[in-house]
Amino acid sequence: MSNKKIPITLLCGYLGAGKTTLLNRVLTNQKGYKVAVIVNDIGEVNVDERLISKEAQITDSSSLVPLTNGCICCTLKSDMVQQIENLMKTGKFDYIMVEASGVCEPMPIAQAMEQIEIGYVDNVVGVVDASRLVEEFDSGHALEETLKKDAEESEEDIESLLIQQIEFCSTLIINKRDLVTDEQMKVVRAVINKIQPSVKVIETTRCEVPVEDVIGTNRFDFETVYASAGWVKALEEHDEEDDDDDDDHDHHDEHEQHHDHDDDDHDEHEHGHHHHHEHRHEGESEDEYGIGSFVYYRRKPFDRVKLDQFASKWPRNIIRSKGVVWFEDEPEMAYVLETSGRQISAGYSGQWLAACSKEEQKRVLAEDEQMKKDWDEKVGDRMIKMVIIGQHLDREQIEKDLDACLGK
Repeated sequence: MSNKKIPITLLCGYLGAGKTTLLNRVLTNQKGYKVAVIVNDIGEVNVDERLISKEAQITDSSSLVPLTNGCICCTLKSDMVQQIENLMKTGKFDYIMVEASGVCEPMPIAQAMEQIEIGYVDNVVGVVDASRLVEEFDSGHALEETLKKDAEESEEDIESLLIQQIEFCSTLIINKRDLVTDEQMKVVRAVINKIQPSVKVIETTRCEVPVEDVIGTNRFDFETVYASAGWVKALEEHDEEDDDDDDDHDHHDEHEQHHDHDDDDHDEHEHGHHHHHEHRHEGESEDEYGIGSFVYYRRKPFDRVKLDQFASKWPRNIIRSKGVVWFEDEPEMAYVLETSGRQISAGYSGQWLAACSKEEQKRVLAEDEQMKKDWDEKVGDRMIKMVIIGQHLDREQIEKDLDACLGK
């Protein structure tokens, strides 16, 4: 086998979005590649095996590998990596496509694929249904009726998956474009631009997408895609505002860039050395469709019980939020709090520098001028700092509600 690394395309999308149609389309026109396919469940995705054995000129039955004992974004990540490596080592294939289950988040799968030494992730393709996006991004007005049709999936699950799949991909295919109006599509594109402003977007009907936009793109880079998410960009922009006006200090609003991967494998190396610049801002203005964002910053911790109670009343028009927080009952630990629709979760990010030994604090502060400059004598580097993205946001009310969740 050649020492050349073999590219991989990860294909994600909610059930019914059209990803299987796209997969079969690629298999009929492989642009000179010999493509092997890994799927979660053959029966679920209905890949046309005839395309693999004839038109794709692949006779080995191992070209279609079912993973039927679980979801590859959960317990079978190691199995998936092993299957990919086994296919690569046969020397029969020079391209791998992985079709994820409709209920998989792409980031942990791509993260697992990064471990493959003889291959690399070439593209992460998200396929979304245009009409579903219209309903999801309609501030909840049309969402309720749609969700009645999805008895097996909760409202929070659907919203969260769509956001995650849009946020972490290098190519986004908006399928079934013929089912929505031009004005509806403008709103959808405005929301997508807030969630993931750097993604390549392709509007299509029946997944009629040029194959070269799916395979052989060399478009994916993990850190670049992660850092280009809308919530990260918003924090970066506010950081730049702070740098422009360091003389105007106010212990109220705050902006920070904090790169915490939403996965234990990436979070475990993070420490709570969180930079901040205290500066009041007016927030980001909304666009013509009312899509906007702002950063919520406080130096007090959340009361875990109060925040949990507010979570049940989380505003429908907040599409996405993410940031670093701390809790009154666990002041030594930094958490990453995030919401996608109304699904809210918090995971460990690491330990605040303020909770480390005096020796460690002294060392870091001596080495990091910005940390020293921003250090608060009372709380150190502890903070709540979240970007809020949504439509027609009532910033004053949201901040009031979040303030009511603060501890002492």
